[in-house]
Amino acid sequence: MSGAYPAPLYDGQFAFARVRGDICLVQMSGATPPSAFTPIDVNIFRHEFITIFRFAESTTLHPADFQVIEPIDDSLLRYEEENDTVFLAKGLMERLRKFTADPRKSRIPSQPSRPSPSSYYTSQRYRQR
Repeated sequence: MSGAYPAPLYDGQFAFARVRGDICLVQMSGATPPSAFTPIDVNIFRHEFITIFRFAESTTLHPADFQVIEPIDDSLLRYEEENDTVFLAKGLMERLRKFTADPRKSRIPSQPSRPSPSSYYTSQRYRQR
């Protein structure tokens, strides 16, 4: 691991969380008690490939910049500390897709198809008779 990042925390629970507006896989420090006023130490993992996430950074966040969406049961992931890689169960990936899906897409009704200009011309021609 490069010296650019602080030493990662290995004692916390994994969760999907909103970090500064983005949905991320995080590992929360077990040493930080949950509080609306206490900064939170987290490891952030970036999505690398299908169900694979790799450690990106260790940081301390203000509670206003962090919201747990769903804690992840340890039985649904495999964490390889030696290479900072997390493998998630496929069911978790489906839930992650739902969290990251654009909610506006499901609310926007599809536009009705417009008749082609030729069908308009044909219908006008029959009305003139």
